[in-house]
Amino acid sequence: MATLFVVATPLGNLGDLSPRAAQTLAQCRVIAAESVERARKLLAHLGLSGKRLISCREANRQRSAREIVGRLDEGQDVALVSDAGTPGVNDPGAVVVRLALEAGHRLCPVAGPSALAAALSVAGLEPSPVVFLGFLPPKTGARRELLHRAGQTGWPLVIFEGPHRLPRTAVDLLETLGDRPLTVARELTKLHEQIWRDTCAGLVAATAREEPRGEYTLVLGPGQAAPAADTADQARRLLIDGLAEGRESPGELARRVAAATGQTRKAIYNKLMELKGGRERATTTPESSKMDAANQEPHERVLSVVNALGLHARAAAKITELAGGFDCQITLHKDGVEAEADSVLSILALDAPKGSELLARAMGGQAHQALEALERLFEDRFGEEA
Repeated sequence: MATLFVVATPLGNLGDLSPRAAQTLAQCRVIAAESVERARKLLAHLGLSGKRLISCREANRQRSAREIVGRLDEGQDVALVSDAGTPGVNDPGAVVVRLALEAGHRLCPVAGPSALAAALSVAGLEPSPVVFLGFLPPKTGARRELLHRAGQTGWPLVIFEGPHRLPRTAVDLLETLGDRPLTVARELTKLHEQIWRDTCAGLVAATAREEPRGEYTLVLGPGQAAPAADTADQARRLLIDGLAEGRESPGELARRVAAATGQTRKAIYNKLMELKGGRERATTTPESSKMDAANQEPHERVLSVVNALGLHARAAAKITELAGGFDCQITLHKDGVEAEADSVLSILALDAPKGSELLARAMGGQAHQALEALERLFEDRFGEEA
């Protein structure tokens, strides 16, 4: 039986590559890499050539995973490497590992560098559970919702972030979690490595003073855990209060209550529609009843993926941004898989390269307008090509 070797590679300092990792890369003829270019540089550093390199990026992870499992089925050992650090930790390698396990192949971790472990090792936390969030959602609403839900545990949080989004993330941390203490680890193991203690407010000020550079790992100290509550009753009370106040659209109200209770936005939206329908039955006219019925019937549209890169992370982020601007629920469907249009990870799981066709389904007051806008976004190739 062939083996999938999950090989940790340096975060930045090539001296951190273990002798066992180098030996594994030398003996495997097939290397699956998140970045083929970086893998070639690492192999050149080791004096290795003649390897079959398989690209395993976020945009093609399902297709690549099937190719890798095919190699394993043929009896060929495969080494899986990420851009940096340990594969399968908040990167496309997790899909490869899962499919290899399902196919019954042997897996062997070749332990080594990890930004998660390295940052925790210098954070000085007391022994306790830790919530690893990895890279946060690009959309503000989804990012704050995730932070709110994780913050309710009261446990320390670990976050990966790039330089361009760090200022926005710092503000979200402060406004969602309060002024928690944190350890900032920048460019771990690299030439310009920096590690310092700060607070969420201090990080906001620091990013305002100076443009962030490099990759960051943030370790937030423990906070106050939220008291246990019956979230179903809590959600119902919040929805009833929100309907009575009438200051928010259904979509905005559903997002707020989902964040407050830890339930999915889809479940909260459906509950909201039930409550809203019950409140309005006694006062609706025949004409308004017909309009409400039309709003609750799903609208559908077939969408073709025509951009060269398919539904990669940037395209998925544009879809989630568009979906958040309409008062309706939007789902995308492909090969029996359903994705929420307000979740980047859910959209990426569709594995939709160029030439794919998707069914978009929307329900709510602005369903028709949302599908029109979504169709234009697909036709414009997400702004990638002239």
